[in-house]
Amino acid sequence: MYVPAHFRITDHAELLSFMATHSFAALVTAPDGVPFASHIPLLIEEDGEKLYLRSHLARANPQWKHFAEQEVLVIFQGPHALVDSGWYVSNPNVPTWNYAAVHAYGHARVVEGEDVRRIAYGLVEKHTPDMAAIPADFERRLLAGVVTFEIQISRLEGKFKLSQNKPEEDRQKVQEKLSTSKYESERDVAAMMIKTSAS
Repeated sequence: MYVPAHFRITDHAELLSFMATHSFAALVTAPDGVPFASHIPLLIEEDGEKLYLRSHLARANPQWKHFAEQEVLVIFQGPHALVDSGWYVSNPNVPTWNYAAVHAYGHARVVEGEDVRRIAYGLVEKHTPDMAAIPADFERRLLAGVVTFEIQISRLEGKFKLSQNKPEEDRQKVQEKLSTSKYESERDVAAMMIKTSAS
């Protein structure tokens, strides 16, 4: 990911918080140089100084067979918004897009045994903690139909493109416009702009 210095986020806690908030992400592999992506929920878990992403794929999804070939990429996408050039005080300007994303790189491996159930129920606990109990036989059949995996993360890249390269007056105007938008995602971008300015 191209990350100019003024948009780069390196604070580990901030990156983890963003990933946890936007944990439905794109898992990308490139077997034989051809990109392949799956969109899945992930658990973000730390074990000492090591960071892992854990989830599962349908057994029929061939992506798990790519894991031994190369490093994988996981893309966490946050809120985004068009920035109209007419909002700026300075001139001339062109439209652009404000957004936030984190890219996580690492090597994936298939996990088996009790970890399969632990990861499955970790996802349930995160997303649907009030889910009704399911019969043991049904659970066994469901778990047999997935391939559970973990990715040990070797590198994180954070990019919060929130008008940091613009004069303060322009930033304020963009923030004001987005904060009054009828779209929640655009108001979320405004909130991120406020938080970034304060940090």
